[in-house]
Amino acid sequence: MTPVRTAIIGMGKMGGIRYDAMKRHGGYDVIAICDINQDSLDKYTGLKYSSWRECLLSSNVEAVIVCAYNRDITEVVCHALENGIHVFSEKPPGRSLNEARRMKEVIRDSGLVLKFGFNHRYHNSIIEAKTLIDYKLLGDLVCARGVYGKAGTPEFEKEWRNDPVLSGGGILLDQGIHMLDLLSYFCGDFTHVYSSVNRLVWQELETEDSAFAILKTNDGKVASLHSSAIQWKHKFDLDLLCTNGCISLNGLITSTRSYGEERITYHQKDLMQRTGKLGNPVEHTMCFDEDNSWDYEMSEFYDAVRIGEPVKNGTIDNALSVMSLIEQVYKE
Repeated sequence: MTPVRTAIIGMGKMGGIRYDAMKRHGGYDVIAICDINQDSLDKYTGLKYSSWRECLLSSNVEAVIVCAYNRDITEVVCHALENGIHVFSEKPPGRSLNEARRMKEVIRDSGLVLKFGFNHRYHNSIIEAKTLIDYKLLGDLVCARGVYGKAGTPEFEKEWRNDPVLSGGGILLDQGIHMLDLLSYFCGDFTHVYSSVNRLVWQELETEDSAFAILKTNDGKVASLHSSAIQWKHKFDLDLLCTNGCISLNGLITSTRSYGEERITYHQKDLMQRTGKLGNPVEHTMCFDEDNSWDYEMSEFYDAVRIGEPVKNGTIDNALSVMSLIEQVYKE
C-alpha cells in the first residue's frame, strides 16, 4: 500500500476524527496539519501551519482533507484543485449553491478526485436499509419521513454555526443537510419543494432553529423533513414506507453516543394477519454499536486517489443536488 501524502486543514473535532480514521486505514501519510489555533496542533507531529495557503504550497502533498469553517471551504477546495491536489472536504459543499457550482467548474476535466463527507450514507443502518430498498424486498418505496434534532447548548447563540458569515445558514445547513442527502439517496431527485424555515425559540439568532419541508419527485415519491435545534435532546428517525412494508431507522452511533442505539426495524404488510395481529405485525430488528462510517469514507477516498476507483458517495453531483435543495428550502 503506497501512502498518500496528505495535509489536514482544520484540526478541530472533525480534523481529529479524520486524522484517526486515516491512521487506522494505514494508507495515508499525514505530513502536514493546519489550524489558526496553535493549541489544536500541539498533540500532533509533522509540519504545522497557521496559513492554509502556505500549507498547501509548501508541504508537497498529494491530497488534502478540508475541515475548515464553511466560509473557507470553497476557497480552500478550489485552490487545492487548481494546484493539482486531490480533495476530501467536510460538508457542507460551501455556503450556497453558487459556491458548489464554482467547485464543479474547477474539478471539471481536472482528472483529480473531489469527495465530500456525507458520512451518514456509510452508517450500518443506512447500508442495510439501502439494500432492502434496492432489492425491493418490501416492494417499491413510495414515501419517507425524516426527523433530525439537536438539544441546543448553554451558549448556542454564540456558536460559529449560527454566524451566517461563517456558516451560511443554521440548523438546516449544519445538520439537516445530512437528512436531505439521505432522503435524496433513497427517493431520487426532488423536483418540488414546499417549506417553512423559522426561528421558533432562539429569536436572537440570525439563522434558523427549525426547518420543515415537503419534497416530491417526478415519479410521485413524497418525503418530509424536520430539522430542529429545539428538540431538547438528540434525535434521529427515518421512516421509509414501501408498497409491501416499512423500514424504520432510529438512533445513530456518533462520537457523543447521545443519539441512542442505532437500529433498523422492518416489517411486512400483513393485512391477513399471518404473522401477527392487524396493526402489529412481526418485526425484524438489527442493532449496531459501532460507527464505521469514517473508515469507509477514508477507504473510498484512498481507492479513488491511489487506484482510480470512482467516488461512489459524496460526489460533486451529490453536492450540487443537496445544495440545490437547501437553496429551495430557504427560499420557500
